[in-house]
Amino acid sequence: MCNPNAPSGSYVIDPDGEGGVTPFTVYCDMTDKNNIGVTVISHDSEDRTLVQGCFPEGCYQRDIHYTGANFLQLGNLTSISAHCEQFIKYECFGSLIFRSMYGWWVSRDGDQMTYWGGSNSTYPYKCACGVTGTCADVAYGCNCDKNDQMWREDSGLLTTKSHLPVKQLRFGDTTPPHELGYHTLGKLRCYGISTK
Repeated sequence: MCNPNAPSGSYVIDPDGEGGVTPFTVYCDMTDKNNIGVTVISHDSEDRTLVQGCFPEGCYQRDIHYTGANFLQLGNLTSISAHCEQFIKYECFGSLIFRSMYGWWVSRDGDQMTYWGGSNSTYPYKCACGVTGTCADVAYGCNCDKNDQMWREDSGLLTTKSHLPVKQLRFGDTTPPHELGYHTLGKLRCYGISTK
């Protein structure tokens, strides 16, 4: 974990101590979260990315590869951290997420996740707007599930530590030119020491 008294930079950490998984290198941002120190893990899918056109549920698949760490190492990091978060966003034009289950994300353990950023597993098939009741069509749990010919967006933070980091993104209902989607996935960010 990051020592907030040290300068920001790259550090080798060993979350589960000697004899466990191999230590790995992370970036520590000592100025974020009121200077408590945040462990930041990058990956190969952070840029806004066009979903390659296809129609069936989950037909587009994007595997996420984290820099310098495997999922066992990252699981150890999330379990000793007090908090972890990862930003996720889907921009849609006539493309669904949870309505008819065209899209989802996959947890580090390989489970299909049916909630989006700004929500959690207590609110299945919902995005942030579905939790607050502010979606473009309140009959659905996500802005994209209105499925009209307007650009819409569903985004927010994923914060359930036991599901993070995101292992894979899956989308469908993106047959151009009338159905389009872009995904963006932020870095994994963990901070604090868990007391459990």
